[in-house]
Amino acid sequence: MKTIYKILSLVLLLTVTVSCDREKVDTVDLLDRDNTIFFTSNSGIILVEEGAQNIFEIVVGTTAIASSDVNYTVDLDPASTAAEGVDYTFLNMSTTVSKGSLVSTVRLQADFDNASVDGKTVILNLNSSDAIVSSQNQFTLELIKLCPIEADFTGTYTLSTLTPGIFGVSTFLDGSVNISVGDTETDRVLTAFPYPAFGAFPAMDFTFSLICNNVIVPSGQATGVGCGGVTTFLGPSDTSGTYNASDDSTFNVIFVDDENGSSCGTEIPAEIQLTKN
Repeated sequence: MKTIYKILSLVLLLTVTVSCDREKVDTVDLLDRDNTIFFTSNSGIILVEEGAQNIFEIVVGTTAIASSDVNYTVDLDPASTAAEGVDYTFLNMSTTVSKGSLVSTVRLQADFDNASVDGKTVILNLNSSDAIVSSQNQFTLELIKLCPIEADFTGTYTLSTLTPGIFGVSTFLDGSVNISVGDTETDRVLTAFPYPAFGAFPAMDFTFSLICNNVIVPSGQATGVGCGGVTTFLGPSDTSGTYNASDDSTFNVIFVDDENGSSCGTEIPAEIQLTKN
C-alpha cells in the first residue's frame, strides 16, 4: 500500500509594471516582502500497515523565498491522542526553511503494533519568531491501523434492513445497491435511496471503511431528508459492524440515524445487511 502524500504546488507571481513608453520595466523583488509561514495543508491520514514504512511528510511553507534562514518550531498540542515514542516517532524535526527555499518538511513514522483501528491523532502547532505565522498554523494527522482486505467488497449487493432508524422505518430502500471503492483502499461507497417510507428521494452516497475487521462509519453524512427542512445525518454507532477480509459475500453495517438528533430530535441506532449478488 502506498501512503497518500498531500503535495502543495506553490506558484510565485512576479508582478511587472510597464511604463507608458514600454521601455522601462520595474519588478517587485519577492525577497523584500514580509514573509509568512504556514502548514501547506490542515490535515492528513496515514493508514498504518504491517511491514510498511508508514512514513508521512508534513510540509511547512513560506509565502516568499527566504532571504535568510526562517526558523520555526512545531509543538505537540495537548489535545493529541497519539503519544510520541509509542504511536509514532519523528524521523526528522526540521526547524528551518533554508535561505533560498520556500518549503521545509517534518517527517514522522507511525508504529503498526500500537496503532488503533479507531484512529489516533497527532496535532501539531506551528510557531516562528522569524516570520509572520499564518492562521493555517495547526496540522492534524490521523493514524489508522490498516489490515489487508483480500476480497473486493465492491459490486452489486442486496441491502436488507435489520434494525430500522428514526420513526421505526428503514433508513435505506431495501433491494439492489452498488458498492464502489472510495477515496482510499479501505473506503467503500454505498449508493442507496434514503427513507423510502417518506417518499421518493434522490440517492445518496453512504460511506464506510473496512478497518481491521470492523466496519467504521464516518460522522456527518447528510441524507438530504429530514424534519423541518433540516437534513438528518448518519454517523458512527457505539458498536460497529464486522466483516471477513477474505469473504465479501455478506457483512453488516451498524450506524446511527439522525446523528445527535439534530433534525428530528432523537439519534437511533440502525443496522443493514449487505449480501453480494
